[in-house]
Amino acid sequence: MSIVSNSISSDAALPLAAQRKRRKLRLRKVTFPQLYITASLVYLLFLLVSAITPQLLTHYSPTAMNASELLQSPSLQHWLGTDHFGRDLWTVLVYGSRQSLLLGVVSVLIGGIAGLLLGLVAGYFGGIVDTLLMRLTDILMTIPGTLLAIVIAVAIGPTFFNVILAISISTIPSKARVIRSTVISLRSRMYVDAAKAIGTSHLQIMLRHILPGCWSPLLVMTTIGVGTSILAGTGLSFLGLGVIKEIPDWGYLLSEGRSYMTVAWWIAAFPGLFITLLVVAFNLLGDELRDRLDPKK
Repeated sequence: MSIVSNSISSDAALPLAAQRKRRKLRLRKVTFPQLYITASLVYLLFLLVSAITPQLLTHYSPTAMNASELLQSPSLQHWLGTDHFGRDLWTVLVYGSRQSLLLGVVSVLIGGIAGLLLGLVAGYFGGIVDTLLMRLTDILMTIPGTLLAIVIAVAIGPTFFNVILAISISTIPSKARVIRSTVISLRSRMYVDAAKAIGTSHLQIMLRHILPGCWSPLLVMTTIGVGTSILAGTGLSFLGLGVIKEIPDWGYLLSEGRSYMTVAWWIAAFPGLFITLLVVAFNLLGDELRDRLDPKK
């Protein structure tokens, strides 16, 4: 009771302007770091609904063409305007979110699993195994990820699975490096030495004692990597190396909008805005996860 009364009396003793300033600082400290996280989650939830049940967000068909409504500017009837086929751009973006999200999430999962396995084996066993696996990742890291994805997509063809495979391979080296460093720091712990002393197999040690310590960095890299992978997939579609479907993804829409920038800027602007917000949202969530999972904080 005395502590509460002292706190109240100390606040009362402050000038009115100082009390207001303190309240503003407290409010800013509580809400500002959470504001962009909340906005990111809301945007990602909107995209998730768009990918699963797009018909809830629009009553137009993404494939319906209307020659009388070509290149109409944003209006109450068509929120984001229409494209060169007379399709409602909002509808095409909502339906196209499924392919963009699926490409980013699946490619990151495949790349994350492969990077986890490589880093886990290389970091735990060391020696010649570590040398061979890390030289392989060094070779892949000398090639920029986007360029590597382009080369793979050109070599094996622009199908949906091939584009995912191309992006996944380009994300493996960075994840394998981080996991390897984490495993090296964990394998020297006393509980690992104790497990070896009682005859626990290498596989059990890796699964029970090493792997749990790798989830935090892998989760952070995966969250940030979704945005990067979607950006890479968008780049492939922009260059004409992505998957061409009846309902285009955002990258293909952006590529189509280039030809109409002078007469219909919205065809390229809104897909670009959706892509930018998506990448920023995943990066912000990744940074937040990194701060929360950092054992030093």
